[in-house]
Amino acid sequence: MRRLPYRSFAVLPLIATLLLTACATTPPPAARSDVEQLLSLQKTRLDVAAPVARSKWNSHAPIDDPAREAVILDDVAARAQKLGLDAAWTRRFFQDQFEAGKIVQRDLHRQWRVEQRAPFANPPDLALQVRPVLDRLTPDLLAALARLNGHWCEPAVQRDLAELDAEILGADYAPAVRERATEALRCQR
Repeated sequence: MRRLPYRSFAVLPLIATLLLTACATTPPPAARSDVEQLLSLQKTRLDVAAPVARSKWNSHAPIDDPAREAVILDDVAARAQKLGLDAAWTRRFFQDQFEAGKIVQRDLHRQWRVEQRAPFANPPDLALQVRPVLDRLTPDLLAALARLNGHWCEPAVQRDLAELDAEILGADYAPAVRERATEALRCQR
């Protein structure tokens, strides 16, 4: 058996360090299940738009609430930075969620005006029943975004997004709602 010279072993730590560094800086590939979970969370958030619309219909409150949105967006941006997400992009993503929900609310209010809809018997209480649901969804959405961070432009992610968007959101929401909810997720080249 031939013995290797001692200096051959001297490069082994260098090779190991380079391999570990390469592995540590390359994020694992995104999984289809990550895209599916994100879209499912977005759908859950959109599903809250109808109860919000009923509550606002009864109270005659405006659909837009820029002051509340600004507080939420500031909070989301601060949380995003802690997760390694771009704060401005994350604000845009959440603003898109607000806008998609408002499309749903406006469509419902338009329909109810045409129908001359009477107030709802038991509208949900926004503060006690609706906002806690939205508040619980926010960290889950941020975690899902963090798992997909850096993968948006991967062909597999964009393909999964297109396929699952139609499957998860398509049955319940109009194309305009779906497009707005997923706008920030589309790879911009």
